[in-house]
Amino acid sequence: MICRTGMAKAVCFIFFMGLVLLGTGCADLEGLRKENQALTEKVSLLQQHTEELMQRYPAEEKPVPIIITPQNKTCVACHKINSSALVMEWERSRHAQNGIGCVDCHEAEQGEIDAWKHMGFYISTLVTPKDCSRCHGKEHEEFSKSHHAKAGEILASLDNVLAEKVIGMPANNADAVNGCWQCHGSIIKFKRDEKNNIVRNGNEGKPVIDPDTWPNSGMGRLNPDGSKGACHACHSRHSFEAKLSRAPENCGKCHLGPDHPQLEVYEESKHGIAFAANIDKMALDKEGDWVLGKDYSAAPTCATCHISSYMTPQGIYKANSHDVGERISWTLRPVVSTRISLVIYEDGYKEDYPETKALPKIGEEVQTVENVIQNEVLVKQTVARRVANVITWEERREKMKGVCRNCHNETHIDNFYRQFDSLVELYNDKFAKPAQALMKELVADGALNPNSPFEHDVQWVFWELWHHEGRRARHGASMMGPDYSHWHGMYEVAKHFYMKFLPAVVKAAAQKDSATKEKYEKKIEQLLMQDEHLWVKGLSPEEIKVLKAGYKERYNE
Repeated sequence: MICRTGMAKAVCFIFFMGLVLLGTGCADLEGLRKENQALTEKVSLLQQHTEELMQRYPAEEKPVPIIITPQNKTCVACHKINSSALVMEWERSRHAQNGIGCVDCHEAEQGEIDAWKHMGFYISTLVTPKDCSRCHGKEHEEFSKSHHAKAGEILASLDNVLAEKVIGMPANNADAVNGCWQCHGSIIKFKRDEKNNIVRNGNEGKPVIDPDTWPNSGMGRLNPDGSKGACHACHSRHSFEAKLSRAPENCGKCHLGPDHPQLEVYEESKHGIAFAANIDKMALDKEGDWVLGKDYSAAPTCATCHISSYMTPQGIYKANSHDVGERISWTLRPVVSTRISLVIYEDGYKEDYPETKALPKIGEEVQTVENVIQNEVLVKQTVARRVANVITWEERREKMKGVCRNCHNETHIDNFYRQFDSLVELYNDKFAKPAQALMKELVADGALNPNSPFEHDVQWVFWELWHHEGRRARHGASMMGPDYSHWHGMYEVAKHFYMKFLPAVVKAAAQKDSATKEKYEKKIEQLLMQDEHLWVKGLSPEEIKVLKAGYKERYNE
């Protein structure tokens, strides 16, 4: 169209501008549509991300505001500069969420042995189970009567003799400090001057802790306030997360190695394999009760079997959550294993009774022997106590079976225990009892000095036979670890019994005189004539034929 007049030109211009505006409007509309689509996609992505976060961080993990009370403000402000990671750990703890801060745990009374005045408060570096009991009374009561609380009593054992005497020096017991005591616990001591007064440093008079005794998070640490243990042995400071105490790796700080490889046994067992594959399904971070068959089902951990609650047909079995020995029916630690019952006294004190010791009756008064600290030294004291309850080894086992029933039927459970019992009895009857009898007789005959436990080869071999190899076999069977039951366990027991221990018995006897040597040669000859040892004289021709044929078929050699 050609516009020739002014009016026509005006109309033409208006029409043209309309087309431009229409195009612009359409473009804007298309832009809005695209923006809306992009926004919708972003909202969808945000919703997806939120759902992922919800899955990754359940309700109990969602960050919640922390509460810093007035008395803790100075502590937090200063430590945030000087030890920021410590404060970060505390900030994600349930303590912080509930206003429990530095002073609440570290506060001490004026005049206490470990107290000093710091920034207006009397505090202590040490936080003991007695301190924790101000809020966690039930847990402290359970733990204080448990076998774990007595772990520090290793100070009067052959283990500690090895560390301090055999390995250590008169002025250097670093092996005990860095080894034994870090698991079992030390006696907390303080540096003292020539008048036996505690050495104190700085203007605040901070007491100087003996570096041989602290830092220490040993399970049975012996504290200045008379309490036993260190809660952070399992509940690592300063986040005190539940998932740490529920995880098997936590127990593995101490329960591993050549003499008690519970962690390694667990890791090779079906239980450990299931845990590793399904750790995200274990609800390890759940607040409050953690109940097998209700909160999780993928696998049991150490805590599951020994101290946690579990479902039963009658509902939840509420566990005694801080007494790890409650469900143990065998003791697998000594030379000869025995089934153990539990005697509980009216004051709550507990004692394991081996089946070789007659059980007292309820109401009976018993003279008990308890280890206590006096002047920073572990001493024994006799305490008369009256029996309140007796839990037989069968009842202890029944509590453990309650855990098993969440996944297994009665036949499976009973047959497992039969397999376990049989292995312990095999170790006891074929190797431990004969070896123990020979060792006792060598002492009685004067061939061994009872005051010198590691003087001769036979004493070292015997020690490892039961303390290392025998324990490995028994622990392997108890937790379904076949390699530890056999190759790391009974195979080593058998090899060293025949090839090292028995020859070492004769060698020790010979060091006394020829008559004693001849006596033990005859005793060992009689021992090896018993049915279970006859293999030493050789297998039958039929057995050898079968072995050779099997090897030929398998390897063509």
